[in-house]
Amino acid sequence: MIVLTQVSAKVFSQQISLNEKNVPLSKVLESIKKQSGFLVLYQDRVMQKANLVTVRKKNISLKEALDHCFSNQSLTYEILENTIIVKYKPAVEKSKNQEPVNARLNVKGKIVDESNNPLPGASIKVKGTTISTASSLNGEFALNNLSEDAVLVISFLGYNTKEVPAKANLGTIQLVPSHSSLNDVVVVGYGTQKRLNVTGSIAQVKGTELAKAPVANISNSLVGRLPGLRAIQNSGEPGNDGSTIDIRGFGAALIIVDGVPADFSQIDANEIESFSILKDASAAVYGVRAANGVILVTTKKGEMGKPRINYTTYYGLQNNATKYPELADAGTFAELSNEGAVNAWVKLNNPSAALSLPFTKEQVSQYKNGTLPSADWFNSTIRKNAPQYYQNLNVDGGTEDVKYFFNVGYLNQDAIWKSNSTQFKRYNIRSNISAKINKRLTAELNLSARLEDLKTPGVSSGSIMATLKRESPVFPIYANDNTDYLAPSNVQQNSLAQSDNKISGYGTDRTKFFSGIARLTYDLPWVDGLNAKVTYSYQNSDEAYKSYIKKYNLYKYNTVTKTYDVDYTANDPSNLTVTDNHNDNQALQLSLNYVKKFNNKHNVSGLLLFERTQTNSSFLSAYKEFLLDNLDELFAGVSNNQSNDGSSAQIAREGYVGKFNYDYSGKYLIELGFRYDGTYKVAPDHRFGFFPNVSVGWRINEENFLKDNKTIDNLKLRASFGKVGDDGGDNAGAANYIIPFRYIPGYNYPNNNYIFGTQLIPGLTTSGLTNPLLTWYTSYTSNLGVDVSLWKGMLSASVDVFYRKRAGLLATRVLSLPNTFGASLPQENLNGDNTRGFEIEVTHKNKVGDWNYSISPNLTFTRSKNGYLEQSPQTSSLGNYQGNMTDRWINILRGYQAIGQFQSQQEINTAPVQDTQGNKTLLPGDIRYKDLNGDGVIDSRDQTVIGRGATPEIFFGLNLNVNYKGFDLSVLLQGASNFNRYYSEELQNPFFNNANTLSMFSDRWHRQDLYDPNSAWVPGKYPSTMISGSPNNQLFSTFWLQDATYLRIKNVDFGYTFPKELIGKIGMRKARIYVSGQNVLTFSKVKFIDPEQPSGRGNFYPQQKLWSLGLNVGF
Repeated sequence: MIVLTQVSAKVFSQQISLNEKNVPLSKVLESIKKQSGFLVLYQDRVMQKANLVTVRKKNISLKEALDHCFSNQSLTYEILENTIIVKYKPAVEKSKNQEPVNARLNVKGKIVDESNNPLPGASIKVKGTTISTASSLNGEFALNNLSEDAVLVISFLGYNTKEVPAKANLGTIQLVPSHSSLNDVVVVGYGTQKRLNVTGSIAQVKGTELAKAPVANISNSLVGRLPGLRAIQNSGEPGNDGSTIDIRGFGAALIIVDGVPADFSQIDANEIESFSILKDASAAVYGVRAANGVILVTTKKGEMGKPRINYTTYYGLQNNATKYPELADAGTFAELSNEGAVNAWVKLNNPSAALSLPFTKEQVSQYKNGTLPSADWFNSTIRKNAPQYYQNLNVDGGTEDVKYFFNVGYLNQDAIWKSNSTQFKRYNIRSNISAKINKRLTAELNLSARLEDLKTPGVSSGSIMATLKRESPVFPIYANDNTDYLAPSNVQQNSLAQSDNKISGYGTDRTKFFSGIARLTYDLPWVDGLNAKVTYSYQNSDEAYKSYIKKYNLYKYNTVTKTYDVDYTANDPSNLTVTDNHNDNQALQLSLNYVKKFNNKHNVSGLLLFERTQTNSSFLSAYKEFLLDNLDELFAGVSNNQSNDGSSAQIAREGYVGKFNYDYSGKYLIELGFRYDGTYKVAPDHRFGFFPNVSVGWRINEENFLKDNKTIDNLKLRASFGKVGDDGGDNAGAANYIIPFRYIPGYNYPNNNYIFGTQLIPGLTTSGLTNPLLTWYTSYTSNLGVDVSLWKGMLSASVDVFYRKRAGLLATRVLSLPNTFGASLPQENLNGDNTRGFEIEVTHKNKVGDWNYSISPNLTFTRSKNGYLEQSPQTSSLGNYQGNMTDRWINILRGYQAIGQFQSQQEINTAPVQDTQGNKTLLPGDIRYKDLNGDGVIDSRDQTVIGRGATPEIFFGLNLNVNYKGFDLSVLLQGASNFNRYYSEELQNPFFNNANTLSMFSDRWHRQDLYDPNSAWVPGKYPSTMISGSPNNQLFSTFWLQDATYLRIKNVDFGYTFPKELIGKIGMRKARIYVSGQNVLTFSKVKFIDPEQPSGRGNFYPQQKLWSLGLNVGF
């Protein structure tokens, strides 16, 4: 055997102190190794010949120390670079019984990757021995005094292991990327593990994958990439376009960035090293805020090597990702308006009543042929393309002692308004430094800062889109077509004015964020493998919001006086709202970590940790109105109607964490953990709780009957169970939020106002009855999983089945109280629910010639059901069926089953009554409903389950990657199913509340002769036109309920990397040009609106498609 020990290199003049008596030479050399930083190389059989050593020397040189140790030995030493080689003295003759010593080799070589870039830190081991070393910064290595028949085993994370026969000059050794991910390091709770040793349900994606998507908000790059992670993007508005994400449908997850709670949505994608999610009981170690799972974001750190500079930039154009509902032109508007008037006259059933038409037949014809103008409000307000551009510069590198990563980023995102009044800018900066202060103490300092600057019109995007849908095309945009004078529409407002901050006012939202994380790690000298760690973090965010709503005029042209007269004044009076929101977050962690391997079979690790977090927040707002509009500051406003508001809060939590991992030969795996957690919200007797978790794994492929199988690389069964408390978090508007301190009597102040004389006095009201027994609610999470890897990672799969049960959810007890009671009932731990589902992920990787490709689909199914639900008792079996939601699926929708449309008046006359008036108000083309109970009347008793709610039960994704020589292509497909959208108001009823109508409603039931009530009916998709719709057609039914299943090409990234031989001539390390698209194409049954947009009337900023051209260079 040969032994090699490696430590960091120090200078040769390192001072050595030794105090040993009659100890083996190997022990003294170990002490020299630790103090000097040199490598020590020797053969076991050579060291067996060494005499015991006694030495007491202080602050002597390395040479003096070695000379003293070898002064009375049959051995000698030689120093080559940073290696001390122990060998026989040349004069010593070997006995006949001694093993012959083979000729020796001094070996050197260089390790490179698939692009011939050096791989620093690659492991080089001599097969069958413990001799090893690592490659240097430039990938070079040397091993001396090896036997001629030695074989080197070379490995590096993410690459296939390679065996090479030893020879003096090995030259360049190229490693090939590995298909298998079993040795990948996965971020887990308070640490990392190799993927093959993970027993929990954890998914991870690298930051390089997220950076492929040209998105402003990193949450929009996650959807479809990880099983179990669900994301829905409801808006494409700059600065507010983030996705709502959760894990397995559990609710809002706890987010941890570099070990401490933080938000990640506006982190620069090029700062992220990895993104992990803890989906099962493995999240329990994070305590009361982790009941819904944990998202772990790890930012990049420096790597050993020369400084590497990377610059990335792209420029892109945004436009609507899917078709926004097309509005009717003036010809369609006039024709349908007249049709609505005719239908309303027919329903009066009074032939003597006069028929009044909004437009003459001649006007309808003129609008249709263009003789009369048609105002295009939509395209006058919204431009086809809006720019977005991005720049990022980062530098990393380091030595064995100091590693660093610096990053700066800039994003500029414009909006779709032609006024260019919405603009979002973001500035990111990050510095991550790690330094070995001495051989046992390591310090880390992570600093980051971010500035978000959002500018908008004074009117919200939702209000602008609402106005756009309502503006009539027969109303002019400008008075007398003069672009200097905007005209009012049929709804008074003008969307061009609303979307222009120079006219309607402005909003500014400026957020400053700072984070500092300091960490010290000390390797304790008295226990091998034990270290102590202290982490302190400070985060500060300040948000300054200012909304100035400015008064403006809209005009009409007076043809007599030939002047422009004010027709409508909007936003009168001008007003200003200013808010300041401040948050300070501090976290302290103290931990002991232990890692040790015994007898090459027993791997043990453990963690004990104390954590305390504290948040201080304050909020202040003020409102004033103005007589003069030229000074938009609070001091310039008047006192009439002025108001102010504010709040402050202090939040603290602490917890104690324990975690123990054991595996036997990488075959039998177990993890035990607990968290003893406290929350500030409830009474002291109920403040702390003990929450354990356990997970186990069995790597069946390590059993003797499969160990030599050439097909199966990994076959692992996993199971986990855990209990975790939940105090409802800090969002007061969230479901199951526990109101703090309701265990003591209190008052709400100010609450309501009262007039005493002429003075308005704020009121004081009781906060309600107390509940000293209130405590957090509890989640019990179970997970079963299997991981399979075949043919050296060519095909792999993971399947998980999960179930979570919650008990003690909040509710207010249903009681009948007298009106004189005077207080509200308190929250109680009454309700429960459960969630179950499964996940599947399959990955295929391969290389065929110069082609590399991978295909990775994933699918997540999840559904939740109520347990006990506190509610009023039902008084009938029908009421119990329709209204009792205990033990029912949470996402069921009830309504009427539409069975088509009435085809004739005769069919209406013989159908069950569904308008309460003997069907006298119905017309051919109106919606017909199913009489479920057969009583001849359509009413609430005929309602049944017709849908599955607005949140998808199924999320799926498909990741495709292809590389050929310098070309690379990645495609991300993403979709969702088993959910519905229900659109109402303007999206259901023509001319709803005096609005314009959608052009799709021209495909409707109508008469051949629009103006002849006795004319034959022509079938269409929608009912015949009724102004604002008819009550019959507005019933909640399957006619309007949309199956919102969709498949979206979420991201396409195509690039070319220039050959190193070419760019190396101009000093570049890498250069890649690429084209990237986001939200490229959507397939959905919902044809007129984006399926991710929420149900309702469609007042939202459309989700955006983005095509960008980018460049990435490295030096």
